[in-house]
Amino acid sequence: MKKIRTVLAITVASLMVAGCATTFKPWKLSDVQEGMERDQVVKILGNPDYTETKNGAEYLYYSFTEDLIPPSSISYDDPEALERRIKELNRTLDEHKYEVVLIDGKMVNYKELKN
Repeated sequence: MKKIRTVLAITVASLMVAGCATTFKPWKLSDVQEGMERDQVVKILGNPDYTETKNGAEYLYYSFTEDLIPPSSISYDDPEALERRIKELNRTLDEHKYEVVLIDGKMVNYKELKN
């Protein structure tokens, strides 16, 4: 039984860390301002997931997935219930996508993209 608890604890910890894999934090968008250079924006927000150039503008795309933090009400003594609850929580995590627009290397705006 102790071995199962250890494996489950490691699994839960791994899932929690996996949610933090991205360096992008949406609340940092309030720190970027119109007219900032691309390097300044990337320094604040981190490297984008991908970029795209169209119509003379550069688009930086970021994504953020909510972290998995199991509620304290989960019983770690019932491995099956814990596993079911983690699967339920993973299905409810939202992914948010953001677009930052640069023209002539300067930030002009950003927005959250609708899923």
